[in-house]
Amino acid sequence: MSSVLVPNQISLIVNSNPADGAKNLSADGSTFQVSYEDGGLQIPADALNTTISVQTANIWFSTPNIFTGKNDKMYVTGDNTSGVLTNFVLTIPRGLYDLPLLNNAIQLQLENQQAKTNPSPLISISADEATAKVNLRFNYANVQVDFRPTDTFRDILGFNSGLLSVATAPQTIPAQNVAKFNTINSYLIHSDLVNNGIRYNNIYNQTIGEVLIDVAPQEQINSQPFNPATSDASDLRGVKRNNVSFWLTDENNKLIDTNTEYWGARILIRYDEVKVLT
Repeated sequence: MSSVLVPNQISLIVNSNPADGAKNLSADGSTFQVSYEDGGLQIPADALNTTISVQTANIWFSTPNIFTGKNDKMYVTGDNTSGVLTNFVLTIPRGLYDLPLLNNAIQLQLENQQAKTNPSPLISISADEATAKVNLRFNYANVQVDFRPTDTFRDILGFNSGLLSVATAPQTIPAQNVAKFNTINSYLIHSDLVNNGIRYNNIYNQTIGEVLIDVAPQEQINSQPFNPATSDASDLRGVKRNNVSFWLTDENNKLIDTNTEYWGARILIRYDEVKVLT
């Protein structure tokens, strides 16, 4: 008798929305569990060439770069609308910001605290496209920006710790370092369907796929790689799985704060079965 290998596959469409049956396992929205109650998820014990891959993924790029109480402050001294020198503490709401959004948030805070805005706001930020650095513009000579407290967003802007001011105005001070609005470059999808997964930066951490961030803040990534990375899934053979967990991290394996947005993926498990020919 002879035999042939018969290819088989299982496609799993999963997402973190509880309305679709997911069980959230973390407050940050990164981790969820899917239950398979109709007999469970199982691959024959004698299956060969078992692999797993992420075929598609849908993830909102909403991971905050401003966090409450961590890096949400800017300390500014300048005139208020009555011409009185005042210390302003600008508190930026938690969220994901690019430079225009952050500048708008700064201006809104100054306006709400009745800082001088006529004929110009006390300060503003803009981009130097040639250097990828931020310019901090002072419109009045009596204005100071204090980046010494550790709860400021100076690192995002690229400024070192220090007290900034100008002798004459208007004047612009460039940041010492490149801006870091994008604190992450890609998302990693993990699952306990595998023990090892893809080796990422020479580390096995149950990674089954990588999703590059190629959209602007607050937009959805719709990833559909031409040649998805695959990893060994032989640990699934002969094991009945009723509950499967998935989690999302950055490239440093730190769990992602999804900012209340749901995420999902289509997972493909491939394997071969031996069929005996009679």
